[in-house]
Amino acid sequence: MYAYIKGTVTEVSENVVVLDVGGVGYEIYVSMSTLESCRVGEVKTLYTFLNVKEDEMSLFGFADKAEKKLFISLKSVGGIGPKLALTILGGMKLRDLALNIVSGNSSALSGIKGIGKKTAERIVIELKDKLSADFEGTVETPLETELTGKAEEAAMVLVALGYKREAAIKAVSEVFSEDMTVNQIVHKALGR
Repeated sequence: MYAYIKGTVTEVSENVVVLDVGGVGYEIYVSMSTLESCRVGEVKTLYTFLNVKEDEMSLFGFADKAEKKLFISLKSVGGIGPKLALTILGGMKLRDLALNIVSGNSSALSGIKGIGKKTAERIVIELKDKLSADFEGTVETPLETELTGKAEEAAMVLVALGYKREAAIKAVSEVFSEDMTVNQIVHKALGR
């Protein structure tokens, strides 16, 4: 219903930001990383998701579209509601979270408060391929270079983080070495 809300931050508390838009205060639940980017008195744009339940409507906000997209994906996993999805988003950096999901690292996910081993495994099983498929359609022009194996997996992680597919392929191609893990390829590509 609301793609984003832009307003003045009037209140910041644990996992909640209030944005004043024309005299109306919107209470928006946010992840810890988004919360850290909000300062009282500054104008802020949050990409939003309206969660409607039988007895309640809640607004969730995100610093960028990639975080919102990952939130919606996490919420689609059985047993994960919107507040737990926010906790997961706040449990590690967005790029590390996407990397751990795509590379199947459920043990890293189970290190997040409130996420047990079974939930972490369910997230990996349900989202590993979905994340790749969700972001695969962002290609705007035909690709001249195709990657395989670990290089392709690293490129998919970069695309999940908001890179255009061509830019992800270029970044991975510039740093790729057969002896590197997917995690190392992604980190090196991000740091170049």
